Amino acid sequence: MNFKEIKSLCDEKIKEYPDYVERYKKEITALKRFHNNDRNIYEEFEQNKDRIDNRYVLPFLLGFTKTVDLSKDLDMIQVKPGASGGIDIDTDLSPEAKEKVTEYLRNKFGEDRVISVGTYTKMGVASAAKDLMRIYEVPFKESNSLTGELNSQETWDENLERIKFSRSDLYSIYEKYKDILDLVPYFVNKVRQGGKHAGGVAVLDRPVYELIPVDKVSGNLVTAFPESGQVQTLDEVGIVKFDILGISILDVVANTINSINEKMYMIEDDDGLTKIVPQSYIDEKIKEI
Repeated sequence: MNFKEIKSLCDEKIKEYPDYVERYKKEITALKRFHNNDRNIYEEFEQNKDRIDNRYVLPFLLGFTKTVDLSKDLDMIQVKPGASGGIDIDTDLSPEAKEKVTEYLRNKFGEDRVISVGTYTKMGVASAAKDLMRIYEVPFKESNSLTGELNSQETWDENLERIKFSRSDLYSIYEKYKDILDLVPYFVNKVRQGGKHAGGVAVLDRPVYELIPVDKVSGNLVTAFPESGQVQTLDEVGIVKFDILGISILDVVANTINSINEKMYMIEDDDGLTKIVPQSYIDEKIKEI
C-alpha cells in the first residue's frame, strides 16, 4: 500500500475519532517523509504487528492495534526493524542535545557499555586502481585519466573490455602499467577503511568486550562488525543500535523562536546598511566593544 492509499483510507477513518486528529496530523506528516525515503511503513507494520506501540494512531486506523493510548506522549524516537529483523531506534535531536544525550548515556551506564558503531567502506574498481597507482607512484595525470573512466557497476574485466574498444588512449595507460593494474581484482570488495557512524551507538547490559569485538577509529573504540548502508550485522547478534542524530535545522527552529520573543531594533550596521536585529545581536556587539 503506497502513501496515497494509506492517507486516503486514514483520512476517511479519522473522521470517526475526533480526539485523535491532532496526533494523526503529526503521524501522517512523518509517514510522507518515510515513504519519500523509500520506506514502506505498511509493510513494516505487517512484519512487526505484535510489537507496535499503542500510542500511535496510524496503526490503529489501519487495523494493526485495537486502541490508542493518548496518555503517552508522542516523542521523536522512531523504532524500525533492522536488516535482519532486529530493532533499530532513531532519535532526532539538535546537535547540542545529541552530545548531551550521548554523554549522559556514557555517564549512566559506563564507557565500556555505550560504544559508537563502527562503519567501513569497501574498494571498488576505481578506488582499488587509484590506490595501487598511487602506491607505485604512477603520475597523477595518467592515474586520474584512467580511473575517471571506470564504471563502478562493471567488473574490472568489463571495464577493460569497454575501454579497449572505445578509449584506446586510456587502454594504452593500462598496457603501460599492466603489472600493477592486473592486481586490481584482488583488492575489489576488500575493506578500504573503517570509520565511526555519525550518531549510531550500541547501549549494552554488560561490558562490550564480553559481547562483540571492537576496533579503534581516530582514538575512539567502535564496534568491529560490518555495518554500512548495505550490510547490518549488529541486529543479527542481538545488539540494538541507537541512532542519536543531530539535526541542525532544529537549532535553526529554536533560534527562530527565541528571536521572535526578543525585542527588535532598527540600526545602521558597520557596512552602512539599515538592519532590523534582535536584542541578542546588540548584546554581542557590546561584548565585542
